[in-house]
Amino acid sequence: MLIEQLESLTDDLAALEAWTLTGSEVREVAIALQKARTTMDAALTRVAGAADDMGLATDDGATSTTAWLANLTGIHKGEAAKLVGLARVTTEFTGAAWMRGDVTTEQAGVIMKAIHALPEWVGDEERADAEQHLIELASDHNLDDLKRLANHVMEVIDPDGADEVLGKKLQAEEARAWDATRLTMRRCGDGTTDGRFKLPDADADVLQAAVEGIIAPRRSSINETRHGVDDFNTLPRAQRMGLAFTELLNHLPTESLPKAGGLAATVAVTIDIDDLRTGQGVATNTSNTTISATKAQRLACNAHLVALYLDSESRVLDHGMTKRLFDRHQRLALAVRDQGCVWPGCDRPPAWCEAHHLNAWSEGGPTDLHQGALFCHFHHFKLHEGEWLALMADDGVVEVIPPRRIDPDQVPRRHARFTKQQPRAA
Repeated sequence: MLIEQLESLTDDLAALEAWTLTGSEVREVAIALQKARTTMDAALTRVAGAADDMGLATDDGATSTTAWLANLTGIHKGEAAKLVGLARVTTEFTGAAWMRGDVTTEQAGVIMKAIHALPEWVGDEERADAEQHLIELASDHNLDDLKRLANHVMEVIDPDGADEVLGKKLQAEEARAWDATRLTMRRCGDGTTDGRFKLPDADADVLQAAVEGIIAPRRSSINETRHGVDDFNTLPRAQRMGLAFTELLNHLPTESLPKAGGLAATVAVTIDIDDLRTGQGVATNTSNTTISATKAQRLACNAHLVALYLDSESRVLDHGMTKRLFDRHQRLALAVRDQGCVWPGCDRPPAWCEAHHLNAWSEGGPTDLHQGALFCHFHHFKLHEGEWLALMADDGVVEVIPPRRIDPDQVPRRHARFTKQQPRAA
């Protein structure tokens, strides 16, 4: 019976003629298809788990359940390994939400990984609360934002001790990352050199900030002249990154790097001064990578930690500048505060962003930090079209106001990186 239902569904989907749908129907069908696809993944994971329990892989002559599933269904081994792995760690609430299609397969993986990573002393009730909290967040946040929030799920269980627990976890991760750091280079014999590297995330952020700053869209004319191409921005991203990397190497030391959006390879770190002194807790850099306080201590000792004055609310103090453009120091302060484009859902880094006056300069708005915000070129343009608005909320977070045609109530929206998780009620 089940197989007949699945075959009927397959036939119905095969007969779908998307060109006959209206715009509204296309949106609805896309959402429904994704939900069905997610449910199918969850069901296939249950089947893979059953096969694992039965030992079907051995019976059918496969070396593992992963190989068995890949051979049987024709999917990639990497996809099969993911589904089999999820079958072995599926938690109660996430499994049910996944089966209903309320969370995607990727979101389910993030949630289950976060719950399994909780310290052993966390009880079943607290784990269940944290799991349900992340399931609720999944409906409002994209995958990258959910990963960020999941890394801080301890705040739901133990708000006071969360930083210490996360700090210890990050210290262990950084130690493993340091041991795994590699760089290999090989001459290809055709005038090029091939290579691979593996770096700790925080150190890779410095490289990425520099390279992405060089290929920022606003520098297209410079890059076209320098690299002899007609339209630099149409090149494959990997090629643009490679060309930028060569430019980076030829412009060392970093003081000579070209600026993009007011920043070159600068990565600032924010940390509570007491955490910096004790080496306990966590710090965050402008790429929104969380590092342990001990690593921040090492950066400070090596003079790589950019010092900024913070007020009692950990907000960067106003420089009080009154000129038309934000200077480099203000841009760095905005990068620390906003961590990239503040448009909800956008992941453009600070180097790709432009400083926007929340109150237009032409109407008397000052070039001060509390009147500035970072937006990527695309979203900056959207603001200047006039339909969308950006305002500073009372708690110092920039919010975006949609036009009435999108949201009749014009409810302010803020980026998920500024979402503060609260302990769940007992």
